[in-house]
Amino acid sequence: MKANYLLKLIVLFFLLCMVIFITGCVLQTKNMKNSTYYLALQTKEIKTEISHLENALKSEDNSLSRPTSLDYFYLALLYSHFKNPEPDYKRAFKNLEEYISLDPEGAEQKSSVQYLMSLLKKLIKNENRCNELIKNATSCNELKTLITTLKQENKTLTKKYENLVIENQNTKEIIEKLKQLDIQLEKKRGKR
Repeated sequence: MKANYLLKLIVLFFLLCMVIFITGCVLQTKNMKNSTYYLALQTKEIKTEISHLENALKSEDNSLSRPTSLDYFYLALLYSHFKNPEPDYKRAFKNLEEYISLDPEGAEQKSSVQYLMSLLKKLIKNENRCNELIKNATSCNELKTLITTLKQENKTLTKKYENLVIENQNTKEIIEKLKQLDIQLEKKRGKR
């Protein structure tokens, strides 16, 4: 009888422990989100969620929503999200690297992480190329402006040159007429 009572008490104790354990797990997983949640976010929700995750990572002492290495992965997803109006691929890449450094075995095995890493590398490389092309285009526009200015100056100088050539020609003609007049005057003086 005592053994039966003791057995019931042990079973009741284990059931109570299971209820407490399950309740704790449910409460903890209720606050957890997965990548599907972050990928389904709308444009206006992305900035808010980025701020929320960054604040969670900054305040690591918060026991209710303890940050995990996955938070870095989720930040990488949000920074590179196709609906993000201001994507930051470099920050996404850094967060992904942080995620891999915190969970090297788990992260390295996931093909999605490797895939996202390679896409981000290519996006950053292309973004750098675009910035370089924009700088070159700006330089090209500046050169075009300079060329236009120089062409205008050249036209002005050409006009001045043409005017000076005409003026020089007129001056030569006047000098020639003056020489002829001088010669005629000398001839008239010589006849007297």
